Parts: sequence; structure tokens; C-alpha cells
Amino acid sequence: MRYRALISLLIPVLLAGCGKGPVSEPTSRELTVLIGTDGYGDGSYNDTMLEGILGFCKDHPEVNLSLQQPESIADAGKRLDTWLSEEGSAERALILASNTYEEILRGKSAPKNGRVLILETDDVFPGHSSYIIRRYGASWLSGAMSRYFVGIIFKAMDGNDMIEESARGFSDGHSAVSDQKVYTWTLANGPEGFAMRDSTYRYVYKKTEEFYESEEFFGDILFFPLLGGSLPGLFDYCRYNGFIHIAGMDVDCTAYNPGVVPYSLCVNNHLALKMYLEDWLSGKPWPEHMEFGLESEYVQVVPNRQFNFENQDMAALYEEYYSKAVEKEKAYAAE
Repeated sequence: MRYRALISLLIPVLLAGCGKGPVSEPTSRELTVLIGTDGYGDGSYNDTMLEGILGFCKDHPEVNLSLQQPESIADAGKRLDTWLSEEGSAERALILASNTYEEILRGKSAPKNGRVLILETDDVFPGHSSYIIRRYGASWLSGAMSRYFVGIIFKAMDGNDMIEESARGFSDGHSAVSDQKVYTWTLANGPEGFAMRDSTYRYVYKKTEEFYESEEFFGDILFFPLLGGSLPGLFDYCRYNGFIHIAGMDVDCTAYNPGVVPYSLCVNNHLALKMYLEDWLSGKPWPEHMEFGLESEYVQVVPNRQFNFENQDMAALYEEYYSKAVEKEKAYAAE
């Protein structure tokens, strides 16, 4: 995929020399990024985000990028405190590229110079900026487009706001057009569930055997995975053990197997970040908080036009339910 090629080329260079611009000719722009503690290389959510950052820096070589991966939340907190206390003449920006960093930003004063952006949170942080890409409408649309399948929502963990919003949206959409029950599986007790590829394979292998033996259902299974970097484990299971269907998540997953993926729910953080970073370069202030939903370009459901199972037309189902999904998202936001 395009972003994976870009990351593989640029990451080693950036990590080897982060923050080390030419001494005799310092840059006038400094961009620091704290990526999530689970790192890059998941082939989906984190890598898409990095595509936006690295692509921006490639287009703007005058920006000095410091790309950092904290070892823990506590480590990230120390790095944040250091950055907030620093002063200098350069225009500075800090991106906290994971909503797991909410706790370290909460209550912190604005930096002496520069600006801070935290991704994918619906919290407001006075003196800083945040945004969230809402999943309810896209997930509702995904559920409705899955009307002919038995839906299984597969969560990395319980209690994560983005996961719970997506799970509710899918369940509501599916239930609106189908009498089939929607099932929910949960992989882990905490954030470790986002990085358990091998464990996902084993979990699904065992769970599907139990599921087929104990549940009475009619139809073919489709997984709606909310797994982050554990998603490849689900595709591993499909490749070696059985024909199931899997909704693509975060990026277009059609290339994994066009006969297995009927559609993908794509979260385009790279586009949102490009907007924020271009505004930073032009001197435009960042709003304190922004929200983006199905009507924006930052989240979309992409039908797989090659999918041909039981003569289902994913593009037609998309057209049939898109307007209703937008309507349902607005009602959900108003709750």
C-alpha cells in the first residue's frame, strides 16, 4: 500500500536523526509527534496517521520533524512536560497521536510558545486543540450494508469510547434492516488488545468452534473488527481455517482478499492531519475542538465492487442506506 511504502522509506531516517536539523541554519518550524505506545507498522490506523505526517514533511522540507515513540504513558507525560516548558524562536507544534494521551494533557497549561493537537478525542483541553472523527454514521451504514450476514462485532477491548460508538452504530444499523441477532466478542481486558495478532488468531480459532456448536443462526458470518493492530490475526484465521467475511477497517482492506471483504470503513486521519498542518504553516489558528462525521472526507465506507457473494451489490446497498445513515448520525449526536 502507498502509505506503507512511504513509512518504510522514511521511518528509519527520521528515528535516527529526529530533531537534529543543521546547526548553522536552524529551521523556523519544528514539528514534534508522540506516536502511540503501540507504535507504527499495524498496516491500518497508526500507519494511515503517519502517512499524513510524513507526507506533509516530505512536501515541506523546511519543517524539522521529531518523531518519538514513548515507552509508556508515563514516559509520554515526561516528554510532554519537557516540550511545554521549552522556549525558542521557532514556530513549534506538538501532535499527540493517540487518545491514550488524554490523561497526560488534561489540566496542562498552554505552551510558552507553540501549539498542541491531540487526535481522536471528544474531550476539550483548554489552551490546546483536539479533534475526533465520529464513527457512528459510518458504522450504522456498515451494519445496514451487512443485512444479509450474521454480524459479529469483534472488539479489542471494552470501554474505549471510539470502539463503543462504532459497535453501537453497527448494531443499530444492522438491527434496522435485519432480524438477525448481532453478536459481540471481546479480545482483551485493556489496550493490549490492539496489538495481539497471534492471540487473535488463536482466540478466533477457539471461539468459532464454540460458536458454531452453541449458537442457532442462519446465514453467513461477517466480522466487524474493532481491533487496531490485531486485525491481521483475523485475516490470518480466514486465510488458513475457513471462509468467513470481514469488514475492512481503518483502511481499504480489499487487497487482503476481494472475495472476503465486502466493504471497508476507512478513517482518513492523514487527510485531517494534512489540513491541520497546512493551517499551521499558513499561521491559521487551530480551533479548540472539531468533530468530523460521515458527511466529511475523513471517514467513509468504501464498497468493494468486486465482491460477488450471493449476488450482493455493495455499491447498491451503500446508495440505499447512505442518507439514512447521515440522518441517524445527526440524531445520535443530538442525544
